[in-house]
Formats: sequence, structure tokens, C-alpha cells
Amino acid sequence: MKKFTQFIAGAICPSCSEQDSIAIHKDDDEIFCAKCGYKEFRPGSKKDSKKEAIIKAINVVDIKDFNKIKK
Repeated sequence: MKKFTQFIAGAICPSCSEQDSIAIHKDDDEIFCAKCGYKEFRPGSKKDSKKEAIIKAINVVDIKDFNKIKK
């Protein structure tokens, strides 16, 4: 069975620091870097939906919250 892969725009690899090289396998929530081969498995908890788990995995911040932090 072929895995569905989606690249995460703007994500930076924690291993090689390349931007736009991080992708996620939607089927099993495996995050990987297409440049250096870094892999990480980040399953969501039962309380979290799959979308929320992905957002937490890539540290997406609401712009309103970002502006509060920035000040």
C-alpha cells in the first residue's frame, strides 16, 4: 500500500536545518526530511484529532498568539 506524503511548507528540519524539506506520511504520522533522511514518529493522543497532532508537530502558531509573544 502506497503512503500518502505531504510536504509541510516552511517547516525546518531539526537535524540539517533545511527549510521546506520536511514531509509527513499521513497514514502513520511519520515526519521525515527529504534532504538528510531524519525521521520522527509523532502519533496524536486519543484526545487530539489527526489535524491537531500535525499542527502540534510543526509548531503552528496562531498569528494573534504570535503577536502577543513578540511584544
